[in-house]
Amino acid sequence: MLKTGLKWVGISILSLGVAVVLLWAASRFWPLPVEQREAMRLLQAPLPTRGENGFTALWTLRYDGLEGAGGDAVMAQDVERWRTGSPGQRPVSSSAEGRFPATPLSAPAGCGRRGIGCLAAVRADPDAVEAAHAGHDALHQRVAALAGYGHFTSPFKRFDTDPMVPLPVFQPVLDPVSAHALAHVRGDSGIALAGACADILSGRRMTGQGDALITSMIGAAMVESNARLLADILVELPADTALPAICGAALAPMTADEQSLCTAMRGEFGLAGAGVRLTTGNPAAQYLLLDVPRTQARMAPRYAWACAASAELVATRDAPTPIPGPAQDRFACIANPLGCALSNITGPDMRQYAGRPQDAAAMLRLVAAQRWLRQQPTPASVALQRLPEALRSPTRTPVLSDDGHWLQVERRAVMSDVEATLRVPMRAPAH
Repeated sequence: MLKTGLKWVGISILSLGVAVVLLWAASRFWPLPVEQREAMRLLQAPLPTRGENGFTALWTLRYDGLEGAGGDAVMAQDVERWRTGSPGQRPVSSSAEGRFPATPLSAPAGCGRRGIGCLAAVRADPDAVEAAHAGHDALHQRVAALAGYGHFTSPFKRFDTDPMVPLPVFQPVLDPVSAHALAHVRGDSGIALAGACADILSGRRMTGQGDALITSMIGAAMVESNARLLADILVELPADTALPAICGAALAPMTADEQSLCTAMRGEFGLAGAGVRLTTGNPAAQYLLLDVPRTQARMAPRYAWACAASAELVATRDAPTPIPGPAQDRFACIANPLGCALSNITGPDMRQYAGRPQDAAAMLRLVAAQRWLRQQPTPASVALQRLPEALRSPTRTPVLSDDGHWLQVERRAVMSDVEATLRVPMRAPAH
């Protein structure tokens, strides 16, 4: 009797073990959900390469005398230093540091967040701003020249021990903003307008063609900052002031491609995957708890929205971007509990990133609308009712502030340290 009981206990334990193994195997090898397979396809599909790669220009932007072959030589040396560096301690700064003169950037040359109040700040102390920009002409020319590149793709290879590849120093790209403001304050308004428009074009190129999210975000900031300065200058000039030729392209509506974060999100996805491998150590030692490819697939929809066909329609309509939430396929977590825990960690709000290129595009529409309204024979409140379609979006129509001093729309990306609306002045301030 006892033997029979023990036999059935053993059979039960064995059956339970077999059932657990089968359940684990079914979970491990169950087909991926359609949305995850499609997300992986979007993130891994080859992308067309457009024009010349401007990463070297960004990487060496701070340094004088590195245009052309000199910059290429430094770039090649820095890539090799990164490739052969000690894991976890690879050099992230350029070998140009200390060898070539770097343009000094000081506080008085800055214009604050998104260029808000830049013109007033420069007007308050133009001599200090002029001194801060001494010797910066070559840098400003290099910033404007960024518009001539087709994409900004890093040559640095990501390692599992070093998932964060070196990034350029981005502060110099916003240095010219206050120099453009200074030109207007000194009476050279044409130069100021042309400079701001040139840098808008550079920002537009960086926004849609950077392979790192920070590159795209800085590009959007360049567009918004220079567009705001442009509006502040224009409101102080006669309504019929002719714009420099370059401003025609700068103020043209941003295309869906220029607002796209596809290449940037592909880069962020690669970083996330490397982060999973770095966080978990040796995946082979955790085979029963972690499936790295499936973990990446669970994470993929969080990034692939930027590459979906619907992203173009969203940008064209200026609509809020729908961002997928965490994966809900809990059955897959039986064989991948560690991967599920990692993929479900709350990250940054992707809606805020998606909204910044849209806000840059909205800022350009506001500047164009400001110019159009000021040229109308009727009051702005009346003319606004017949604002051309190209100067409004289906979801954000410009309105006048209660006092009539501002033309504005709500921001898509809300930031704690800047105003909740995008706005341009309709009346010149007293100064």
